[in-house]
Amino acid sequence: MMDIKELERLAPTADEMLSGLHADETMKRRILSAAREEKKRSVSMPHLVPALCCAALAVACIGMFAPRLSQTAVSAAASPAPVSIDTIAAGDEQAVSMTRMADVSGTARVRAAGGSSDSLFASTSGDIPLVAVNGAVYRMLSTPTNVESSLLGDAVGTVSTTTDEPSLADDSAMTGGLSNVAEAGQTIYAVSGVDVNTAVACEVGGNMRLFQRVSYAGKGPGGQGLEDTFSVRGQVAELTLSGVGTLIGDAANDAAAVLLDHATLKSADSSARKQTLTVTLTNGLKLQLGVSGDTVSACGKWSCPEFFEAFESGL
Repeated sequence: MMDIKELERLAPTADEMLSGLHADETMKRRILSAAREEKKRSVSMPHLVPALCCAALAVACIGMFAPRLSQTAVSAAASPAPVSIDTIAAGDEQAVSMTRMADVSGTARVRAAGGSSDSLFASTSGDIPLVAVNGAVYRMLSTPTNVESSLLGDAVGTVSTTTDEPSLADDSAMTGGLSNVAEAGQTIYAVSGVDVNTAVACEVGGNMRLFQRVSYAGKGPGGQGLEDTFSVRGQVAELTLSGVGTLIGDAANDAAAVLLDHATLKSADSSARKQTLTVTLTNGLKLQLGVSGDTVSACGKWSCPEFFEAFESGL
């Protein structure tokens, strides 16, 4: 039977064995990156394996000792709280904000806290709120609720067709100007400081709203690169990856440049997102890409593991 002294030594032992192991988003990305390298070079992960083995051994020790604790021993150890270890599978691409391991003392508590990846894209009860012009589709953003007139550029088109089912519209309607939220006759504007292939503005319900380029109903990037539909080079004030952190100034622009230089198209559609990458421009407006694993998406789905490595290095 385990005596109370053995029980008291359990937490320090777990503390020592788990020292330096942080179950955060950075660790997950390193594991995924190492897995990719394993496929390429069939090499082991020398730094992660010892840490993971230690963690597994600690959990195994706890599992072996717990059933042997008698009711008397548990009662005698009245003050320590039960061991609580909440985990997340390393390969699960969930949007979580991981809290770093802290205060691993008498309670040996390691938590994986759920995070949020709030989307800036507006939604409606039906289809996504959009405008289409010159064959490109733009989705309405929830912020700002009214683009300042000083940020409006030249007119790039007019809403000629309004419909509740834009996915059924033909190419001529998509080219001539179409929307399911803006009234017919509304002008579609370029936005000052932003390429027209990245974002436009149009009045909706009396307010000038911002729309960002997206894939929709077969209208993707075509033969264009990511920068052709998301042109933000040199214009980034802040770059925020949900659950990871924020880069500002030169660090933000450097990371954005890596993304624009190295992103490769995986598919023309934009699949479900797990996290978000929010780009605050120098003019104060915000754009956003969905993130899943080492891919980003808006107008097309793009793979760029180099960007995530650069982002973590810049923190």
